[in-house]
Amino acid sequence: MDDGFLIRQVLSGNRNAFRFLVLRYQRPLFRFLGGFGLVQAVAEELAQETFLRAYRGLSGYDASKAKFSSWLLTIAKHLAMNEKARRHQRAPHADVSDSEAELSGLAPVPGVHEALETEECRTRVQRALQRLPEVLRSALVLAYLKELSLDDIATIERCSVGAVKSRIFRGKQLLRVELAETESCGS
Repeated sequence: MDDGFLIRQVLSGNRNAFRFLVLRYQRPLFRFLGGFGLVQAVAEELAQETFLRAYRGLSGYDASKAKFSSWLLTIAKHLAMNEKARRHQRAPHADVSDSEAELSGLAPVPGVHEALETEECRTRVQRALQRLPEVLRSALVLAYLKELSLDDIATIERCSVGAVKSRIFRGKQLLRVELAETESCGS
């Protein structure tokens, strides 16, 4: 069953069809939200809110503008950014979350992947990633963690494909610098 079929079912009154969309996208959504440095409980809450908003707004979804997954991640991104802004106002120097361990799959320099097996190295990558500007971090997470296409990232980020390429390139450069400044992994 493809997304389009399930969406049509939901819109025609079959509420149970939305359950299949939730099952299909809950794990990718949790991984995506983890990339924002949110603790697990907050990520779960935002995931629930994302699905709730998607369900309520499903009649406004336009498949000709974006894939359902891109539309869903756009909702999640806005919720996550709002949550981070609220958290920053309450505690501007919050620690990096353990739920970000999945981001260790980002290998900014050759040979780093093997070194990332250690917890200490994963933590360095997490902290370096959190120091990047939001637009660069978001592009890297979408490209490497979520493995989205450049077109899908452009849709989520509401920018051109060229801008996405530039953000990924600049993000990787800055991540390398951040890691080098904190005794980069694999050196």
